Amino acid sequence: MPSVALRVGVIGTGFAGSTHARACVGLPGARLTTITAATGAEAQPLATELGARVAPDAAALCASEEVDLVVVASPTYLHREHVILAAEAGKQVFCEKPIARTLDDARAMVQACASANVRLAIGHVVRFFPEYRRAKELLDDGVLGRAAIATLTRGTLPVGAARAWYLDPTKSGGVVLDLMLHDLDVVRWWFGEPARVYAKRLARGGALDYALATLRYDDRPIVQLEASWAEHGGFRTAFEVRGDHGMLVHDSPAVAPFIVQSPGGDARAAVIPASTLRETPYRRQLRDLTERLAAGEPPLVDGREGLRSLGLGLAVIESAERGAVVRWSVPS
Repeated sequence: MPSVALRVGVIGTGFAGSTHARACVGLPGARLTTITAATGAEAQPLATELGARVAPDAAALCASEEVDLVVVASPTYLHREHVILAAEAGKQVFCEKPIARTLDDARAMVQACASANVRLAIGHVVRFFPEYRRAKELLDDGVLGRAAIATLTRGTLPVGAARAWYLDPTKSGGVVLDLMLHDLDVVRWWFGEPARVYAKRLARGGALDYALATLRYDDRPIVQLEASWAEHGGFRTAFEVRGDHGMLVHDSPAVAPFIVQSPGGDARAAVIPASTLRETPYRRQLRDLTERLAAGEPPLVDGREGLRSLGLGLAVIESAERGAVVRWSVPS
């Protein structure tokens, strides 16, 4: 546990910024001190709720002597500007995913943090969700044997109420960089880097977006991913992983949302009800980061990992736009 709490400043008060700010409450390794947003009026309600002060803008927050760790939860296309401001001010940086909208922006952010000798962590929070972490453990332990097929689904309501930038794919990346990127990062974490990508996407603009992708490995499973901004029943995640020794099934609305099945017919339910979790995955993510920073260790998901997952998301978008298979090579 960190001996001294890091003073945290949050840029952005949308869903992500508010979630990260609230995750600081009562956390031994973090103390929220400062919040900023596009306007003071936007920042004030959350600052009042959490007892933080309002900085006039991102530059002032990053320059503040009351901030050790900057949480960048601004719109995706502003990530480069805000991360570099924080790095140049000598602050540790946590940036919400995706790391950036383009690989050039992501590379500039990684380089800026390296040059300033500060850590850059990326908010791929699904790595902290218990069902995905348990699946990783079972895969690594060989419980399923050799994985052959994996399917991952992530959907939410149409984003008609979202801000205009969010609905502009040139700024946000649409459903691929918003939702599918979570599962693309998970697939890299579970199985490593794929060899080829093929995708289809609705992408008619506006609030409705839908994408399907197939990832092929030279020596590993076929992976299929689905992401939707048209899940009228509300937010939902699901995955299945099938191997030659058994399979995993996860479906978030189900009564038993995580099940391991073995060939002998023994269905061992491993139910993970959210109500019994002591802390949210967002809070676990922040706690893990503060502990790693205190120990002088790199983040679980650093800037280069964020860059690679972004690159895979951009390969999905490229394949859908071209209507062709894209060979995947890891960006550096």
